[in-house]
Amino acid sequence: MFLPLLLLVCSVSTAELQAQSDNDILSHKRQSDGQVGETERLTEQQTFTQDINAVLREMSAWVAALKVEVQQLQRDNEGMFTELQCLNQLILIDQMIITVQSLNYLLSLSVKTTELQSLNKRYQAKHLAFSASLLATGQGHTGPFNTHINLIFKHVVTNIGNAYNPNTGLFTAPVRGVYHFEFHIYGHGSNNPTSAELVKNRQQIFTAWTSQPAGGQKASNGVSLLLEIGDVVFLRMRANSWVADTAGHHTTFSGHLLFTM
Repeated sequence: MFLPLLLLVCSVSTAELQAQSDNDILSHKRQSDGQVGETERLTEQQTFTQDINAVLREMSAWVAALKVEVQQLQRDNEGMFTELQCLNQLILIDQMIITVQSLNYLLSLSVKTTELQSLNKRYQAKHLAFSASLLATGQGHTGPFNTHINLIFKHVVTNIGNAYNPNTGLFTAPVRGVYHFEFHIYGHGSNNPTSAELVKNRQQIFTAWTSQPAGGQKASNGVSLLLEIGDVVFLRMRANSWVADTAGHHTTFSGHLLFTM
């Protein structure tokens, strides 16, 4: 009775020990499997981290190289900009040179034109003379009037240089110089005198005057004057006098340039 009970107890103890041993083995295996999995995870993380670091290093190197390239491009652009500025300045200088040359050419043309005009005036001045009588045709008389009247000599015989104007009776000096003028006036016997005066601008210079109650009468005078360019010379009939002319052109006005000054 006791022996079978002892065997039963031993069997139970052995079974429990075996079960405990199996549990320990399974637990150790689980722990081992867990450690292996953890190690693998750590290894994977380390590998991933290394890969990321490698990529970051490559990107850093690429960025650094890109910065160097950008800096080089900036320097190149600055050089090109400077060169472009120099080219623009050279173009402006060339344009200024062309402009100055053109101005010099135009100035030389202007000087030559002025010289030619001056020579032409001098040439014309050396050939300057006029002579005219009072009436264009026929015979007649002018006056008397109660005021001075400018005489217009309409029958032009000579007008070299066109300094005398037959529409106004004015001689206008084209050049500075000494001019000589002569005038002759004719009239019939009358209670009014035959009289005229030579005027420079508004200044009375010389007068011709005659008076007799009957018959023809004539008076003359002449003068040499220094005239400036634009000065005018003309004959003026005095107030209360009269002047006549005939087909023979007795009343005349003449002038010419002696020399320039």
